[in-house]
Amino acid sequence: MEFELMNKQLTTTDIESCLAYTTANLWAFQMVQGQNAISFNARDPTGKVWEFKLCTRNHGCYKKPVIRGDWLDYVREKGLTVNDSIILTMVEDAENGVSYNIRVEPNTELAI
Repeated sequence: MEFELMNKQLTTTDIESCLAYTTANLWAFQMVQGQNAISFNARDPTGKVWEFKLCTRNHGCYKKPVIRGDWLDYVREKGLTVNDSIILTMVEDAENGVSYNIRVEPNTELAI
């Protein structure tokens, strides 16, 4: 079964620093109690595996999750720009467990 965890238009912060991730879908990553980061691999459509790191704040009311690790390398290699869309999915199956996939949908709107 495949779950879409993120389908987001990228912002300047996303492409220059780290990818903001939705708090609502933190359930998809098994962080140990008290832990504020977890590494995970995601495969792109070319088959390349990227090592990302999902991090949350240690303190405060809001977790403010972000994705780091290979994220900025991914941005550069794929030539991502503001308003491109990033899609992160989780695939769960009894044989292989959990895996993640990442892909880009370029912004096709013409600037006038």
